[in-house]
Amino acid sequence: MENITNSYQKFTINFPKEGYATFRVETPNRYTEHWFYLNNGDFELNLDGDDMEYFPFESSPSENGQEFIEYYKIKEAMSKSVMDSLNLAQREFDNSTRENVEDKAKNLNKWMEKNEKLQFSIIKTYHDKFPNSPNTIFILDQLGLVNTYTEAYVNIFNSLNNELKESKAGIKLLEQITRSSRMMAGSQMPNIEGQNPNDDLFDKKILKKVNLVIIWTSYNTKSRENNKMLSELYKKYKNQDVEFIGVSLDTKRNWWVNVIRDDKLDWPQYSDLKGAKSPNAKNLSDYNIPYFFLINKEGKVLMNNDLTTSFINDEIRKRL
Repeated sequence: MENITNSYQKFTINFPKEGYATFRVETPNRYTEHWFYLNNGDFELNLDGDDMEYFPFESSPSENGQEFIEYYKIKEAMSKSVMDSLNLAQREFDNSTRENVEDKAKNLNKWMEKNEKLQFSIIKTYHDKFPNSPNTIFILDQLGLVNTYTEAYVNIFNSLNNELKESKAGIKLLEQITRSSRMMAGSQMPNIEGQNPNDDLFDKKILKKVNLVIIWTSYNTKSRENNKMLSELYKKYKNQDVEFIGVSLDTKRNWWVNVIRDDKLDWPQYSDLKGAKSPNAKNLSDYNIPYFFLINKEGKVLMNNDLTTSFINDEIRKRL
């Protein structure tokens, strides 16, 4: 952590090899974080402190670093309008009342989704300008939306040259995309491994018209908080053509069954008690906890958009 003044300053950083680093800016009213490329050895970076909301570096001595600057210039030019609307929606939500909080939350979610989708247009524009840049793979990976926008990842990845695809980072990203492709809308859900508390294996016969699959653990705080909301939602839909299916990534049976009992989770529950080593962790949620998705009576994915608890009700109702 350094206080930067309007002058030439020299910093010594223990960075044994070149690679990506994070530049964080903290002011009394704002916190921003930017990625950049840091070369091994001595080099000079010029910063512009007038607008730290966007990328502060003006120049970099390396080709990779300079291309990163160009990416943030493209991002600033393409996203300003959406970001203005998103910031306004955030302020309105922060100042919402009990009477209008639901509408303000939906409006905020709308602009958040528009901003997420815009990121792929920005990355595509950058890639078209710098088709050989490894930054494209890094940016996609850091975006962290492969489960939500798998098709967009596939489209950009397919446009990469073979050298980028076959790089270490490219192979790793392809593995993520391949796992997520199994859970794209219209795909057949991978089998749920494990048994219920009565030692019965998962059987697709329990599936109804709409099924909410819940990936959770007994020791995850957010999962426990979600259980309260899910219990109320299950009561609402239990007599309709809807089923909830819990898939726990626990390793301790007594923890798992005790929380099922204590939180009054009345829907079917399954676990192979292998934790992160479970095929369920890899195939169903790409190791994310908690995680939700919808499937139909045949086990085909209806929506795998990392549903938030706020919008599960709307998504179920739309499909009945």
